[in-house]
Amino acid sequence: MSVENKQDIRAQLKAYGDKLLGLIPAEKIKTLSQERVAMEIVERFKALPDLTSTVADILDTLGIDTIIPATELKPISTGRVVGSALTLRYIPTQEGIGASIAKGHKAPLLGGKDIITLSQAGDVLVIESRCQYAASAFGGIMATAVQEAGIAGVVVEGNIRDVANMRDIGLQAWSRGITPRTGKHRIELAEMNGSVELAGVHVAAGDLILADSDGVVVVPVRYALDVLQRAERAVQTEGELISALQKGASSQEVANILSPDRW
Repeated sequence: MSVENKQDIRAQLKAYGDKLLGLIPAEKIKTLSQERVAMEIVERFKALPDLTSTVADILDTLGIDTIIPATELKPISTGRVVGSALTLRYIPTQEGIGASIAKGHKAPLLGGKDIITLSQAGDVLVIESRCQYAASAFGGIMATAVQEAGIAGVVVEGNIRDVANMRDIGLQAWSRGITPRTGKHRIELAEMNGSVELAGVHVAAGDLILADSDGVVVVPVRYALDVLQRAERAVQTEGELISALQKGASSQEVANILSPDRW
């Protein structure tokens, strides 16, 4: 990060005043000026039926393979989420938990409440956390704070815990796994709003995240409007096809609506 970027981020952090608790060092923040998808576009994506599968088909036609099945990142409920990504990358601590606790060391910073302060309502927290201990990168207290802040949901390449609480409060979450083991003393924040990886898929801060029972789809922010318009046209065509089938249309009539090779 250049000196200019560091100074700019420090200035932006200073503008938050006492709302921040000093839980994220400025040098670990890649940007606070990421582009986000307009809420009007987000709302139109939310209205799409079969959300991720509809958009996945469009991305295939564009040669963009940013599709993650639910077998990779599993949903904890049957809800759906659409929102711009606020990214977090955690790494294992260098010192083992036993040594850290025995020496009376404080747990490395994870970002905590400051993550929420630096996010916007409607964002999706996208977390990459690869830890050999299968430690949690997101849990109950943060879940409650995230839900109260209006953050749309959480997608974790890693583990989460306190899932029953997340279901009770209605937080939408997807993760690699579930564990009772805390991440405290085991992981630390490496970067906020940099590039992260979900099941081999690159995610940049601001990219549009779509998630439902079928899995997770990442729409690069620069393609969001084009993908939406194509998806809306596809939904309209499929609606016409279904209506024709229900009315007993002939094979040729339905083929004229949508080529059979695309069913």
